[in-house]
Amino acid sequence: MNGALSIVDLFDLLAIEEADRAGCARLLDDTADTADIADPPAVAEVRRALLDRLGSFSEAPFETTSTSPMVWLTAYLQVAPTVLNWHRARGIPRQVTRETFADVGRNLAIHRRAHGEFGLETWDWLTAHFTGMLFALGRLNFMLHPTQQFVEGVMEPGDWVPGIHIPESGPLTPQAVDDSLLLARGFFSTCFPDKPVTTAVCVSWLLDPYLLRNLPEEANIASFVRRFVPMGSPVDDATAGMFFVFRTRDRAMLAALPRDTRLQSLVLDRAARGEAWQIGSGYLRL
Repeated sequence: MNGALSIVDLFDLLAIEEADRAGCARLLDDTADTADIADPPAVAEVRRALLDRLGSFSEAPFETTSTSPMVWLTAYLQVAPTVLNWHRARGIPRQVTRETFADVGRNLAIHRRAHGEFGLETWDWLTAHFTGMLFALGRLNFMLHPTQQFVEGVMEPGDWVPGIHIPESGPLTPQAVDDSLLLARGFFSTCFPDKPVTTAVCVSWLLDPYLLRNLPEEANIASFVRRFVPMGSPVDDATAGMFFVFRTRDRAMLAALPRDTRLQSLVLDRAARGEAWQIGSGYLRL
């Protein structure tokens, strides 16, 4: 561990819940034999890859050999102090840093809730957090990158465009979204003035046109979707709705899953009909 950040401070920074702290502590224990869950050479390879990518804003696939969640989690824990210092050097507000890194604890908690054990099913999602690309700004996350897309009069390949992502962190109210977009305007112009941002994009299961057709107009999700100008055609992802609502892709579980909300019922009814969910894309002006 970096001497400037104790293990308790690290776990607090990453918002790791008590139930997951023992597992994380074992991964960081130099005296413990963790080769069975996190092979040290593989961890070193991933750690180097993350640090080499830090601040590059590259979306290229990592050329590492490991896809072990525990290898990646160990590397995240080890490089966190370095990424924290990178945030500080760029004047990123402490609250933004904390809310950004809280995704680690949130995703560990989601895994425990879904599978009943310590783990990190969504390990690959967190690469953006530890390479300086993604920032939590209020209710939404924004991943800054040079776009490859072209929309006449809106964006060209090479333009800096933050991708909007929606963490599992509470209601998606219109006011919360307004506040988040306002924060984004100030954040990028202040912390990354050399990367001018005018437009944000969203590629999400929430932008499936099916939701807009079947949710009440006043629903939070419907309000969110209407903010975006559609781009291109939606792409099928058979079980995306099930995964993000229930954290499972197992259609055999349909009858056992809850129908406590309109969204849950919409997802289950569509899955029961054998219809694929779709990933939609859209943009909005910041």
